[in-house]
Amino acid sequence: MGTYDDKSRDYDRRAGQALVAFYNLAKAGGGHSGEAVAPAYRDLLDAAESTFRAGVEAGDLEKAKAGWDELVDVTAHIAHANARVGTVLLATAVNRLEETPEEVVAQVMVEVEKHSSCPPEAKNPSAVAVDLPSRNA
Repeated sequence: MGTYDDKSRDYDRRAGQALVAFYNLAKAGGGHSGEAVAPAYRDLLDAAESTFRAGVEAGDLEKAKAGWDELVDVTAHIAHANARVGTVLLATAVNRLEETPEEVVAQVMVEVEKHSSCPPEAKNPSAVAVDLPSRNA
């Protein structure tokens, strides 16, 4: 796939795609998050799983281990990419709203809590009234 930086940029792009897809799924009325998120990573996950499965089926411990290591690597990169994308989103909100990161995250977490216990059809981000003050207010 290239250098570590190339790989990181690829995962950052995938994390952005997954975030937009998840938002669009929720906006459309909800559904299983995997439906939205998995396509961004499907090819990487399928390749790792295929290596792992082929090793297990052939009794090739080294190949199975290589597949498992690929799955762990994909998972770690997904987590790091989501953290990077989330950090940039937070920085954007902080800069535009002129609030501290803690204030923005606290407000976001209130909304997350409100919408994580309601039925899927009510988890529509376009219906979420997040009252974050505007810089122009």
